[in-house]
Amino acid sequence: MGDVTKKDHNLIINSAFQAILDNTKDMMFIKDANLRYVAASMPFVNMMGKTEICQVVGSTDDIILEDKNLAKRYVADDRKLMAAGEDLIDYIEPIPDIDGEARYGTTSKFVLRNPQGDIIGILGITRDITREYKARQYFQHELKCLFELPEEAYAISYIDVDSWRVISQRRQEIGTATMEACNTVEELCDAAVDAIVDKKSDAYKFYLNFTPDRLREVFYSGKNSISFRYERRLTDGNVKWVHNKIRFITDVDNGHLCVLLTARDIDAEKKAEHKLRMDAKMDKMTMLLNRDTTMSSIRKILKEDAGKPHVLFMLDIDNFKTLNDTYGHQTGDEFLVELARELKTNFRDSDVLGRIGGDEFFALMRNVPDMSVVPKKADDILENIKTISEKYENISLSGSIGISVYPENGDTVDMLYSKADEALYQAKRRGKNQFIFASK
Repeated sequence: MGDVTKKDHNLIINSAFQAILDNTKDMMFIKDANLRYVAASMPFVNMMGKTEICQVVGSTDDIILEDKNLAKRYVADDRKLMAAGEDLIDYIEPIPDIDGEARYGTTSKFVLRNPQGDIIGILGITRDITREYKARQYFQHELKCLFELPEEAYAISYIDVDSWRVISQRRQEIGTATMEACNTVEELCDAAVDAIVDKKSDAYKFYLNFTPDRLREVFYSGKNSISFRYERRLTDGNVKWVHNKIRFITDVDNGHLCVLLTARDIDAEKKAEHKLRMDAKMDKMTMLLNRDTTMSSIRKILKEDAGKPHVLFMLDIDNFKTLNDTYGHQTGDEFLVELARELKTNFRDSDVLGRIGGDEFFALMRNVPDMSVVPKKADDILENIKTISEKYENISLSGSIGISVYPENGDTVDMLYSKADEALYQAKRRGKNQFIFASK
């Protein structure tokens, strides 16, 4: 074969480059000295938001790009490149958004020269690294949390799921407590299982099955994180509310699936939430259950313990209006508060005790197999009222009590209420300071 002419050489080079442009998955382009596009690959055309090469070739960035700030950045970078006359290799830059989502590319740009050494253009090659870039940013952010332990965090543990080992753990005391020091994943799980108070909680079940397969199952189901709020016994022996968050991350250096496990102190927050819930349920003055909560609590018991014997007491204070008129409403309130304290001593924690309005109280004795205790309980209540009222001279305070029994007097709150109310009315008609059972 004869020697290849310069013309044929150029044709071969041009054909080869065109073949690369037509087949590459990279975003490639060539600009002339005036920064007009001379050639481009289809991935580059698509990256610029266009569908045909002719929409790019012959135009400049400020014409093609809708994001004018990005266009100005590209032009400034290219002019700086040509002024310096030096290639740039693998630098990260933003590329046009898709549907408003930021994207990033790694770009290499090469200065093109003619035989005389004059700069005639730029060859650029860009690869979309959005996923890798965001993964690295997220990875670095998560590790920053590890090394800069937040002040509300008891501990942060960095666990490599694929090699199944604790890479790092940082702990600090909040007050006098922190988490147990753990050198292995097994130690970490055992410590959690032992320290979690509620053995039926999701957190307990999770740590009981804390394995590489389980974590991969959660991760591949599409979850980036999971979290639990639970009560845990800490190193000082006290029980506190803790928020565990398990965040999945991929180690950008070795590709291993890892988790960053954070344990934060939320005890004050949970206690504040509990107080708000209790405030909504309680009678503010006596700190007994309010009417709505009393009724709903009784309904729940009748549903859960259907068929078992329960006894409803309905108490009304005799001559309470006289106490208010004589000594004032503040004294009347003080009487009710003191009576509420005494009533609490008469009933069990499993019973329901509430103020349903004014000087009326409800008490449900739950699961009463021996009905002989009921009259004794009623007598104790009447005696308490008598004792408290001795300090008020010239006023005869007493109590009238109506008693209904489940299920003999009814199988709903409304029926028991109605029967107890009838019995209470009879007690008042018969001279007050007594209790009467509802008729069957």
